Formats: sequence, C-alpha cells, structure tokens
Amino acid sequence: MTSRRPSPSVSRRHFVSLCGAGALLPAMARAATEMPTNPDVVIVGAGAAGVAAAHVLRDAGMSYVHIEASGRTGGRAHTDTARFGVPYDLGAHWVQNRTRNPYFNRAKASAHRFYKAPETYGIYAGDGPATEAQEEALWEVWDRVDAAIGTAGRQGRDVSPASVAPTDGDWARTAWFGIGPWEMGKNMQDFSCVDWWNSADSVDWYCAEGYGRLVADHAAGLPVMLETPATRIRWGGNGVEVDTPRGTIRARAVIVTVSTGVLAGGGIGFDPALPVDKEESFHAIAMGDYNHIALQFDADVFGLGEDGYVLHRVDESDEAFGALTNASGTGLAYCDVGGRFAKELERAGEAAAIDFVLGKLRDLIGGDVDKHFRKGHATMWSSDPLYRGCYASARPGGYPMREVLRRPLAERIFFAGEACHSDLWATVGGADISGRQTAEAVLRQLA
Repeated sequence: MTSRRPSPSVSRRHFVSLCGAGALLPAMARAATEMPTNPDVVIVGAGAAGVAAAHVLRDAGMSYVHIEASGRTGGRAHTDTARFGVPYDLGAHWVQNRTRNPYFNRAKASAHRFYKAPETYGIYAGDGPATEAQEEALWEVWDRVDAAIGTAGRQGRDVSPASVAPTDGDWARTAWFGIGPWEMGKNMQDFSCVDWWNSADSVDWYCAEGYGRLVADHAAGLPVMLETPATRIRWGGNGVEVDTPRGTIRARAVIVTVSTGVLAGGGIGFDPALPVDKEESFHAIAMGDYNHIALQFDADVFGLGEDGYVLHRVDESDEAFGALTNASGTGLAYCDVGGRFAKELERAGEAAAIDFVLGKLRDLIGGDVDKHFRKGHATMWSSDPLYRGCYASARPGGYPMREVLRRPLAERIFFAGEACHSDLWATVGGADISGRQTAEAVLRQLA
C-alpha cells in the first residue's frame, strides 16, 4: 500500500553518485585552449565549488587559471540526456536548503520546471506490499533509531550510530538502511552521530531538467581547461607551482576543490608533504559509497504517480535499495544502493547491479517489471579515480577534523568543496557556498 509520511531523516536526502560517459549539455563552460602563465590564482576542479570560486575571482577582476581533470564541468552534479532520452542525473538530484542554497534561487529564476518533492511512499514486505500495521512498525522503529542518533549527537558523542541505535523489530534493518546507506552512503558503523546531528535538514525540491543542468547553466561561459589534472602542487617557496600534463602553472595561491577521496588516495602530490593533521583530515572526513541503479520503464509500474519513494523490508543479508520512482514523470526509477553493499555491487559490475534490482522488484511487484522494463544503467562513484566516492562525512571520532580540513596552509593553499562546509556538507549548495567563501578569503589574503 502507499502512504504519505514526511520523515525528517528520509527527507534529508543527500548528494549522490558519479558522472559517467554521456551527452554534455549545451550550457557548458568555455573550454580554455592555451595555458596562461603566472595568474594570481589556480582553481583545481570545476565542480560546484570550483565554479563558484571562479565567479568570485572573475567578478573581482582577479587573474586565475581554472583546470579540470575530466572532459566537462559539474563534478558530481551531471545531467545526461542521451542515455535514456530524458534528463538523467548521474549525480546530485535533490535540491535542498531553500533558504541557503544558491541553486534554489537559480532554479526558481530559471525557465526549468522546479517543484517541491512529494512525500509518497510505497512500502513492501518480502512478498508484496506492506500492511498498515507493518508500515506503522517501520515508522515507529525509524523514529526510535533517528532519536537515538540525535540524542548522541546533541550530547557531543562522536560515536557511530550502530553503537546507540535500537536493533529490535522486523523493520529495524530497514530503518538502519534508510538512515545509513540510503541517506549517508555509509553503514551505521561508519559515520559519526555528531556529524550527522550537525548537518542541516531540509525539504527537497526537484528540477525536472536535472540538477546537473542547473550547475552547467551556472558554469556557462567560464574559461576552464578541461582534461587538465593537477598532478603535483609545490608550495615550498613563494607562491605555488601546479604541475599538469600541459605544463606548470605558477601562481600566488591555489584553491583545491577535489574530493577528500582523491586527496586521501594521493591523487594530487604535494611538495613539501602536507602536515600530518591535514593528511589525517582527508581520511577522517571520508567519502561514502552510493550509486544510482537507474531503470527505465514505459509505465508507472509502482503505481505511485510522479516521484514516489519505495522501500522494502531488509533481511539479514543487508542487500537493499531505496528508490525514487517515475522521476519527474519520465519513467526513470533511481534505485539507489549505499555503503558497503554499494561497493560490492560496483565491483560485481553494472549488469550484476541491474539484475539485483530487477530480481528484487520481481519479488515485490511481480511480472510487470519485465513487461515494462526498457533499459538500465548503474553509476560507479567509488572506482572513478576523479572522485573515489559519493560525498564526504566524518568517521566516528573524526568530527573535529572538519575544521582541520577547511584550514588553509601557508596562506596560499586553500581547500573548498562540499566536505568543507560546516553543515551543508554532502550538498551542491554547500559546495557552492564553500567555493564562494574560500575565493573571498583568497581575495582578502592576496589584497
């Protein structure tokens, strides 16, 4: 059966999944072709944070070079239109934090269809739709789990939710999945109650043309050197030197906006080596694992109308997904997996991921799944060397390292991105604000 149940934890839907090969939208940044020399600033990365930083520097008349390792702008916010013939957000999809997120007002001011997300749920037991009593049992244990994490976070206990959350009841595993892998991209053992408590809650909105389209629109016209990764940043003397395959850029300062996954994995070398606590912050504010397994149907097989949510009872295997169905009426279902199971499926490959979800759906809603299924796609954030995960949150005990992560070095290496925002982490809006504030700090420093 279906229900309407606004849930603070479920509605705190975070920033998800990776870019893949696909059509680039026409509203692209302008690709720079020549390597400028001796700018004031180098921006590394052209996701939402890098784009925001570029706007600030450009508006202030500051000279800068903007480099991006991939062949497009947008980072983890990317809308593909070729794969399914409709807008498909391979990355961020939920537009959050209307009072603070700059993209909310940009979406409202655009010609795109922009609307508040419905809160309609289809809850399934192992063999079909859940009864009313089963739904009540799910939300009851969900509230208890949510409250236990919140209490620990409010008390400043930097421990894992697994150490405080109740486990009793047939639906406890589903609540653990919803708050952990589906929301955080991590199992309940792997993130901090304090960090979770200090994240901003929000009501969700959707841009029918895609969140990635909003970011591409904002990046349009900015000069970006695509397919130009930073391989090493030298900061031992005056200013910085940023090595790339196209040559070395010398500047007064650098703004690094790549993910903590890339930094923790040594994707960019630093000479001299970074301080130990800075290196530790990359690992403490660690990337999660979260992927879309997108399925296209030619009918509303879930019967929830536009933008319904689907959850199923999770068994001892903890192999679970949560779905956004019939996204913006396109027939796309974002069947999302997170945490350790997401990483396992990623290793198994795209075909295995699609087969897993289709098999589950056959059990839940029957043969209409195969009758109306047209094609599928699975993202693979964790194995992509340009991202190494979906979005960042603190490990248990790691919350204090957020401040270390944000801190600039030697007044010339600055860090920005979703992981660097104090409470809007894991969101595009948080990345944008972090990029803008960091660029403003650079302007003050260089002045």
